[in-house]
Amino acid sequence: MVTMYVDGKAVGVWLEPETLCAELARSRQIELRDDSGKVLGRVIPEPAPIPSEPLVPWDGTITREELDRRAAEPGFSLEEMRKRLGWV
Repeated sequence: MVTMYVDGKAVGVWLEPETLCAELARSRQIELRDDSGKVLGRVIPEPAPIPSEPLVPWDGTITREELDRRAAEPGFSLEEMRKRLGWV
């Protein structure tokens, strides 16, 4: 017989997987142990999906392609930037 443990506490035997796993595996680690207490395996739940946020929070219209395009453009050296800003 295989006993299922959730957060270190025995909750049932592996004979009832649909009723136990469906409820418990969503948020907690489950261990399967034999009669001697030896751990046979662990089930670690997938983390909840992170809600998608815009790539650029202050401008949600910018796409990944636009960011890649901008990154590929030639840039300015620090000295050129200082001249453009009138710092030199």
